[in-house]
Amino acid sequence: MPVATYQYQALKEALAASISAAGDVRRPHALAVVSGLAGNGYVVSLLVSRYFRLSAANAARRAFDAVPLPRAASLPVSAPPPKPLLYNAMIRGYLALGLPRLAVGVFREMACPPDRHTYHLAVTACARASEFELGRRIGSEACSRGLSTDLLVGTALVVMYSEAGDMEAALTVFDEIPHRDDVVWNALIAGYARANCMGEALRLFARMRMVDGVSPTEATLVSLVSGFAIYGSWKVCYMMHAVVIRSGFHLNVCVCNALLELYLYSGCLREAVMLFRQMEEKDSITWSTMIGGLVRNGRPNSALNLFHWMLSNSTVSATRSILLNVIAACAELGEWKQGRWIEQSYVLADSSEFNRDPSLVTALIYMYARCGQVDSSIALLHGVAAMRDDIVAWNAMIKGCGVLGHVGKAIGFAVEMQRVGIDPDAVTFLEILPMICSIPSLKKGMEAHGQIVKRGFQSERTIANSLITMYGRCGDLRHSFDTFSGIVDKDVISWTSMIQVYAWNGHAAEVVQLFELMKKTEVKPNCYTFLAVLSACKNTGLVEEGMDLLKFMEEQYGLEPDVEHISCVVDMLCRTGRLADAYDLIKSTVSERVDNHILWGILLSASRSSGDLVIGEAAARHLLSLDPENRANYKMLADIYISLGRRDSADNILRLSLSRGLDSKPGCSWTEGG
Repeated sequence: MPVATYQYQALKEALAASISAAGDVRRPHALAVVSGLAGNGYVVSLLVSRYFRLSAANAARRAFDAVPLPRAASLPVSAPPPKPLLYNAMIRGYLALGLPRLAVGVFREMACPPDRHTYHLAVTACARASEFELGRRIGSEACSRGLSTDLLVGTALVVMYSEAGDMEAALTVFDEIPHRDDVVWNALIAGYARANCMGEALRLFARMRMVDGVSPTEATLVSLVSGFAIYGSWKVCYMMHAVVIRSGFHLNVCVCNALLELYLYSGCLREAVMLFRQMEEKDSITWSTMIGGLVRNGRPNSALNLFHWMLSNSTVSATRSILLNVIAACAELGEWKQGRWIEQSYVLADSSEFNRDPSLVTALIYMYARCGQVDSSIALLHGVAAMRDDIVAWNAMIKGCGVLGHVGKAIGFAVEMQRVGIDPDAVTFLEILPMICSIPSLKKGMEAHGQIVKRGFQSERTIANSLITMYGRCGDLRHSFDTFSGIVDKDVISWTSMIQVYAWNGHAAEVVQLFELMKKTEVKPNCYTFLAVLSACKNTGLVEEGMDLLKFMEEQYGLEPDVEHISCVVDMLCRTGRLADAYDLIKSTVSERVDNHILWGILLSASRSSGDLVIGEAAARHLLSLDPENRANYKMLADIYISLGRRDSADNILRLSLSRGLDSKPGCSWTEGG
């Protein structure tokens, strides 16, 4: 080897070692420039990687741009193609810093053939940046070079296609990979879980172990458990808990956190509390999940108590997520003084890591407004500099006033916001329109509609859907239907909103006609659609149509009727004197989602009105076994006996009520004379 070449190689290696070592990267960078190595792809790739590890993306880009790389358009035919090493370092660095769009931009600049690492990184960047069309083109190119069977590239393609919702393409790539590891299995299972195809996700989970002999990992179980949250069923909760135990992950904190979230999302509060107590290891996510779950399940007081217990008895410190859940609990309870303590201890404390944190300040603004402490909300809104021009904070103020029923104040803040130069966004109108429904005020609604048109939001489907409801509540069916007709791409909410408007206003024929029209489109009705149609049938006595509709929603669309759907039909049957049919319908209703005592109560009330002792006694028997502490049930049955002249039977029922301690307390009224 010539001496000059040897010295150059030695210098390059020494420089590479210096860049990789701890210390100020600017010194070896300067040495690279002085020694003429600032254009060497290998050296610069190390510099780029080091800068990215220091989160210095701009410095990395300057080092990259200093290399005289030929661009694709100017590359001479005879010139040797540059190596992809430097490009890979740039793409990898941008991905590590959460800048996938910049990573995609670097790939577009490439003037050399990509290698397997480039394809892997570029496809990953496309998935994260939602650049699915480019990702497909890169995938096709990788396939043409035979790289789709490469585990690294294939895994990235599975992830990208899954993110794009194209599970067929993801499965095709997956099946072509000869030797699959747990990472690619997890990617496919997670994709099916995100697409709500949980049956297929479970089949893949079984196939993963039995066919390929790949053991599930933490990520596998978290994807599966989290995916089942959409079902909201205690049976699913128990099934997934059993899967977790059989897989040996019942002590894994991440899997248990997902399981805890599943129980809470499904309303299984008792089981969630048991799991929480049994968890030997609890991290901040565990506490946040439990506190937030208690708030969502109507136990905000328990959430506050648990938070204070955590601070006193555990080593876990409050996180942003925990504090947001605690502030939400304060809002639910009206405990603004507890919220004030959070504000002083965490949000306004100079020593706190959450000092003037925008998300926490916004949550406090909402909490104070909802608790009626509007002055405190205003003080935060104007006192914290970052909040004054923050549309999210103003929307929180508007929402808090609206929840409290102070519609005038909410609209006033929306006007003031514009006066100080902050334009309302779509969320502002989505908060204001339901408030106008609650008044209802057609004048205010039309003023809001004028602002929506002025701001250019009239084409947004969510706002148009809200306008349909607003006009319907105000009794203006013409404007409601005009708004509905103006929506180009109607979704299920658009159709359901218009059907509800007709139902509210007693137009049953239009309800049926619109529902029939909806069935001819590709939009599938949901439970709320059927409830709106059933309500119209109930109000106009269309009993047979209502019963057919109940069967139709289950047989044609696979929707399990809820208590609201069945109670509509039971009420219809009772109004027309068909108590025996109502009895048969309730008896045939076996579902964990249906609270049968509500249905038996409707039937017992109808039996009292019609004097039907046989049905009344049968309904009472079921009702007293399901809800023995409700005195009204005893009273209704006693009334039936009295109406039929059976005073002794009525006295026996009332004595039974008294023996169970259900005697009624005397009422009290207050009048003011003058």
